[in-house]
This record gives sequence, C-alpha cells and structure tokens, in this order.
Amino acid sequence: MRNLLVSVDLSEMSGSVVERAACIAQSFVSELWLLHVAPPPAKSSVPFNLDRDILRAQVARQLRLQRHQLQALADQLRRQRIHVVTRFVSGTVSTTILAEAERIKAELIIMGSHGHGNVYHALFGGVGQEVARKAVCPVMLVPPQPTKPRWHWMRRESGESRAGPQQHS
Repeated sequence: MRNLLVSVDLSEMSGSVVERAACIAQSFVSELWLLHVAPPPAKSSVPFNLDRDILRAQVARQLRLQRHQLQALADQLRRQRIHVVTRFVSGTVSTTILAEAERIKAELIIMGSHGHGNVYHALFGGVGQEVARKAVCPVMLVPPQPTKPRWHWMRRESGESRAGPQQHS
C-alpha cells in the first residue's frame, strides 16, 4: 500500500485514527495523506441580526485553528518518520473524501466512526457509511474510544519483534 488517505474531523477521536494509520503506514512504508474536510458554512442558518463581518472573522478564526490542529497531527506523524501530505479542503465531507481518494489513487481510506446507533444511521446515514459504500478501495472505520490498538504488536517495542513478545519456554 503506497497511498493511505486518512480523513480526520479533528474531534477527540482523531488521535486514535491517526495512531492506527501510523501503524499501517510504518508497516507498509506508505505515504500518508492527512485530510480534513471543512464543511462549507450554511448560508441560510445565519441569524438576521448577526453582523456578517463578525461572522466572517469567527469563521476565519475557526479555519485557522483547524489548520493548526491538522498541522500538529502531521508533525506528530513526521516525528515518527512517516511521510505525510496534508490536505485542508472545504466541501461536502463524503463527496470530498471520495474525490480525494480517487485523485491520489488511495489504496486504503482510514477514518473514524462516531458510533451512532443503527437507528441514527437508518434515519440520517453517516459519512463513514457513505464512503464505505461508494469507495473503490477498502475503507477502515476506527471505532470510537478504542482502548488499545489491536495490532499494537506491529510496533517495535524494546525486546519485542514484529510477531509480538518472545515466548520463553
């Protein structure tokens, strides 16, 4: 796997998603494309008495913060010697993820699953669900609040091989 697309929403869960992606990127010596999609602001939801200049300044501040957070995640990966390319795009989230995956010829999309129940997904759908349905490559959905990656054995820790701790008989 040469190209991994990692979509982060910059929520608390993004750290877990990036950690899982880092394990895979290190194992396959992959290029990791770290993507954040900022949904376009809804024009109709702006209260009539809100100053548009104040709103623009607030949105700009929020976008700067998101760019900073995305860069911090990329820096964390670079410290692990992983080649990272960041992409900060505005658009419809699922459509943009799919377009970016196609553009970079991603071999795997990694993203978080926020763990809404089946009823929620039946009524409203979900970004992960839509991406998984329409993607031309495999999609890995990282569950919310994982305690420890199931493949922690992939990391080289002191005294351990890739296969896990040495068995002593």
